[in-house]
Amino acid sequence: MSSKKQRRRKRRQAEAKKGKERMNPATFFILLIALILLLLVGGALLFGESGAAGEPPWPGAVWSEQHGHWH
Repeated sequence: MSSKKQRRRKRRQAEAKKGKERMNPATFFILLIALILLLLVGGALLFGESGAAGEPPWPGAVWSEQHGHWH
C-alpha cells in the first residue's frame, strides 16, 4: 500500500475520532430548549400566584367558590 493511502486513512480515522467527541448541534439545541422550559416552569411555580382566595385583586372583587377565581 502506498504511503499516500496510509496517510489518508490515518487522517480519516483521526477526523472520525475527533467528530465523535463533539455533541451533535441538534441534540444541543433540544437540551437547551428543555432547560429553558424547565427554568420557566420552575419560575412560574416559585413566583406565581397561588390562585387561592386571599386579598381581592381589586376593590369590590368577590371570590367564587364554584369557579375558583375572583369575579
